[in-house]
Amino acid sequence: MKKLYKKIMIALFALFMVIMPALTLIFMSPEPEPFSENENRYLARFPKLSFETYQNEKFMNGFDDWISDRFFGREEWIVLKNSSDKLIGKTEFNGVFIEDGMMMQIWKEYDKEIYERNLNSINGFLERHTEMPTYFMLVPNAQEIYADSLPPFAQVSSQKDFIDQFYSSLKNISGTIDAYSMLKDNKDSYIYYRTDHHWTSYGAYLAYKAAAPVLGYEGIDKDKFNVEHVSDQFKGTLYSKTLDKSVAPDVMDYYILKENEPDVKVSVFREFDPEQGKILYDEYDSMYFREFLNVKDKYASFLGQNTPIVTVENENAENNRSLLIIKDSYAHSIVPFLSKEYSKVTMLDLRYIQTDFQNMISLEDYDQLLFLYNVITFSEDESNIVKLNMCK
Repeated sequence: MKKLYKKIMIALFALFMVIMPALTLIFMSPEPEPFSENENRYLARFPKLSFETYQNEKFMNGFDDWISDRFFGREEWIVLKNSSDKLIGKTEFNGVFIEDGMMMQIWKEYDKEIYERNLNSINGFLERHTEMPTYFMLVPNAQEIYADSLPPFAQVSSQKDFIDQFYSSLKNISGTIDAYSMLKDNKDSYIYYRTDHHWTSYGAYLAYKAAAPVLGYEGIDKDKFNVEHVSDQFKGTLYSKTLDKSVAPDVMDYYILKENEPDVKVSVFREFDPEQGKILYDEYDSMYFREFLNVKDKYASFLGQNTPIVTVENENAENNRSLLIIKDSYAHSIVPFLSKEYSKVTMLDLRYIQTDFQNMISLEDYDQLLFLYNVITFSEDESNIVKLNMCK
């Protein structure tokens, strides 16, 4: 009986090894680089085969990525594996903790070389631009705020200590913004999405209020806003990593002033036109791009997807001040609040700029400069913040 069982298992395994690759080839997308809406990314291209790529193993590594991205039933296998892991008590899945009905992006340690390069790049920029009032907001993610809910064996680092160390190392900075304390004090509120790595609109509002005394505005009280629930089916980036349906989808909110919500002009980078020698923009009359509520990447409804430059102009602002933000995607949901305080707010994303950004905009057009990053993006940024070294 044991021999028969063994033969059956060998036969089933051999059948699996034949059928699954065959199904993968049969149902494979004909597109060379298809887009995965669930993962919000393009799947890997088939790697270029040459003597050099074969020798340095780039071809084989690329082939592994290509076949892994297209493996038949890939998402179902991920769900099965994660479900099995949960049954044995595992709480960490593909870089995500799942605790108390919430997913949290894991941050265990940081590369000190990357940290030093980024710090030196920022300090060098500050030294060259002492005339520009410059501020920094470094934001913790959910793991830090809810650290007491993590399993006792979780080997994570303190983002609060990281922020304090970084702030104390900045030179010629006009001010730093303590978003951590405001978020920590409101930890029992809905300040981070359950399935995504971003803060919610209310989390962004709290940071906007924390920034008020530093940036020099009063800040609008929450009761002056109507809160519009625009979706209750948001499944974000962390869901894409885990495909865990046990965590409830998120609610997404827009904060609209009950009275005197300003009319705005939003300009989004489209392309650089070499013939005209200038940047071309698409223009909109709202900061909320509601068409994204109909797709998986609902967070992009806040001022669209990441792009080099986005500017919001508010002619009804009580003052004529302007703010430039060098940022990651956390900025997208706080700008609707900041736009109430400034006549112009521009977001600049170094990930999509390969030159001195002053070739695209002029610092002289702005009264203040704010760096706004979350800890994980900032600490893992190997190649973008250092672009500040190109700035004169």
